[in-house]
Amino acid sequence: MGFKNGLLVVSILASGCAVPLTLDNDNASVVMPLELGDEGHIIVQATIDGQGPFDFALDTGASISVIFEATREQAGLEPVEGGRVAIQGMVGAGVFPMMTIAELKIGSESWTNARVALLPADNSASGQLDGILGVDFLRRYAIGVSPRDKVVRLYPPQLVSERSYRGWTSIPMQELQIGKGGASAYTIALHISEIEIPAMLDLGAGSNLMNWHTARAIRVEPRKSEPGTEISGAVETVPVLAELKVEELRIEDLLWRNRTFLISDFPIFKALDLE
Repeated sequence: MGFKNGLLVVSILASGCAVPLTLDNDNASVVMPLELGDEGHIIVQATIDGQGPFDFALDTGASISVIFEATREQAGLEPVEGGRVAIQGMVGAGVFPMMTIAELKIGSESWTNARVALLPADNSASGQLDGILGVDFLRRYAIGVSPRDKVVRLYPPQLVSERSYRGWTSIPMQELQIGKGGASAYTIALHISEIEIPAMLDLGAGSNLMNWHTARAIRVEPRKSEPGTEISGAVETVPVLAELKVEELRIEDLLWRNRTFLISDFPIFKALDLE
């Protein structure tokens, strides 16, 4: 890849395709209404031990699912003494308690004895969401998101194969080694100004985000952002330092025009040794 140490996070929703995006055998386990939050989050409703419904964001950038303290209280769950987990978010980090939910239910699908992180209700994310469904839940399914139809579909993974799709664009993913601990992430290749840049496709990101390393590498002059503009994560917030208007953004055969990226010094790049 062109810039192996530059990394960008992008959240793009494609819609308006001429060919319906369907599976040959559409035996989805769950079909649920899709809501787009004010920050662009993909939100679905879930119940916690029969209480709710609660609003959860789907987040492919989160390795662990999360509920907020206010949600715990509303669901009548007792705090549980137990393990703690270190969470490194895009804009901050912290160590938080873990707790077990007997049943977290999405549509007809149940996640029993779900181990989730418990985060305080003192950030902007907790004011808009009740929790976050991360990869620990999502990896059990193939996920279809259709903004046009306003639904989210969860499929059994064994149902989905390359020949199952009609009208889909296939985007290859590359493994990216993170730091020195053997961990890895998976990236897609973006093309901006004919430069190839590795990016993470993050359904939990409400905006297209870029770090300063990448912004300098593509040699496009960003404009200053509005004073006081911030990017909020589940843990902390960081100021937006600049904005970049991209005339053309390409991923394989898909093309978007006039897309904006928010630029900042994101702590996660330092934590993962990707500066």
